[in-house]
Amino acid sequence: MSSKPSGTPLTSTDALFAQSSGVASPVGDQHYRAIFEAAGVGIATLTLDGHFVEVNQRFAEITGRRREDLIGLHFQDISHPDDAPVNQATMETLLNGQSDRLTREKRYVRPNGDVVYAMFNAVLLKDKAGRPQHIVSVIEDIGERLRMQEALTTARTAERASKAKTEFLSRMSHELRTPLNAMLGFTQLLRVDPRFPLAEAQRQKVDHIEKAGAHLLAMMTDVLDLSRIEAGSLPMSIETLEVSNVMEEALALISNQASDAGLILTHTLPPQGLYLKADRVRVRQVLTNLLSNAIKYNYPRGQIQLEAMALDDRVLITVSDTGQGMTNEQVAHLFEPFNRLGAERTNIEGTGIGLVIVKRLLDLMNGSVEVSSTPGTGTSFRVWLPLARPPAHDAESADSGLRSGFGALDDLGLQNRTVLYAEDNAINVELVRQVMRMRPQWHLEVAHSGQQAITMAQACPPDLLLLDMHLGDMNGLDVSDALAQSPSTASIPRVALSADAMPDQINEARARGFVEYLTKPLNVARFLKLLDRCSGPPDSTW
Repeated sequence: MSSKPSGTPLTSTDALFAQSSGVASPVGDQHYRAIFEAAGVGIATLTLDGHFVEVNQRFAEITGRRREDLIGLHFQDISHPDDAPVNQATMETLLNGQSDRLTREKRYVRPNGDVVYAMFNAVLLKDKAGRPQHIVSVIEDIGERLRMQEALTTARTAERASKAKTEFLSRMSHELRTPLNAMLGFTQLLRVDPRFPLAEAQRQKVDHIEKAGAHLLAMMTDVLDLSRIEAGSLPMSIETLEVSNVMEEALALISNQASDAGLILTHTLPPQGLYLKADRVRVRQVLTNLLSNAIKYNYPRGQIQLEAMALDDRVLITVSDTGQGMTNEQVAHLFEPFNRLGAERTNIEGTGIGLVIVKRLLDLMNGSVEVSSTPGTGTSFRVWLPLARPPAHDAESADSGLRSGFGALDDLGLQNRTVLYAEDNAINVELVRQVMRMRPQWHLEVAHSGQQAITMAQACPPDLLLLDMHLGDMNGLDVSDALAQSPSTASIPRVALSADAMPDQINEARARGFVEYLTKPLNVARFLKLLDRCSGPPDSTW
């Protein structure tokens, strides 16, 4: 049996083995007994044929038995039956002298059937003549350690799976948005291009195409949002917002839908000076989602009411409708993902996750949602969000508010301008080319790779740089960074046009100096307003 190097302190286990084997030890029999009884690990002495001669209290606790009941039992009697061959091989290895000490994991079975995982150390002790006398084993319960390792492994696996799911959905979103860009982009062109007006029958068909594409885009966005919320990767920008402004933004997005459905949409704006704490984009998403549901599940010529008020330290925003309503059982399952509560058997479009997103977004903003409903009468959703104090207004903030929109069209100059568009997809290039025909003062140059965009911009700086975020040889951020290093190109306004609509990508682009981030499918009207703004005076402010 190996011994400690000279001058190295003996551990309790080393001292035990040394004392039991007759090797000289700095500790006496009394100290040995104290170690044996008080050790935090199990200790057992066995005969050469494997029967227990002496055990300490900790070993009895590990195996779930009384000390006196263990004496005389064979070690196989309390071991897991599946470990019997390995246990026997361990015993033979010790007795044959192949090793003087063995360490391995093993399992004990308690009388109640519980399995205990342990780290088992065994040594064969001999007399002075070298004849085997007995076996001493030291046993440590490693169940908690294994459970922690398993929990850590499970958490890491779940984290990898969640990340993989988010990345997969992000890629799928990107891949689906690219063909949608062509479909919805050219559809918008057909509808708004004044040079080629459509007949009424053609306009109706174009409207059907556009609505179907918009529905597909909305479903993609919902699934991606839910995935990011579940993964904890949905960024939030909590700020002080005026309630009336948030409500007006939501109403502006939904009013045409209500009008087309023949519904009466009314609202009661709170008094000026009522503010809440929330993420502007997400609270608007919450309200538009609730208003959309009120439209979809309403009766012809029904009504929808939007109102808000302050109650104590919270703001209450209510969306009420005179629609189909729900039973108590339906309300109980309202916020379950993909549960449409029977609406899947109707012609009403939906995914069954819109209200789930509403609830989880409100949770992230320290808010909540309540619902009351009566079948055949209508439904009311009550959104609660934290009340905020009015922000301090100064000249700078007031002035920035005046510059928040695009410039007026009658202030535009008519000088020729150039857009350099970096895009490796020919259909996307053709869409932008046709949109720009509606602004003849603009000239389009196309780069089919990132490096080509850098070369062209340096040779002849454009008035506007339009960048796809995923080019063949590099990404749009790298192109932007490269041009920012040169004085001749650093001040060129950079605008992203990408199917990558992930919030972290958008935030990263803005942090690197992009003045705008347009997502695919392209909003033609928004792009035209962007060109109009760039057509203004050279010193106009973004």
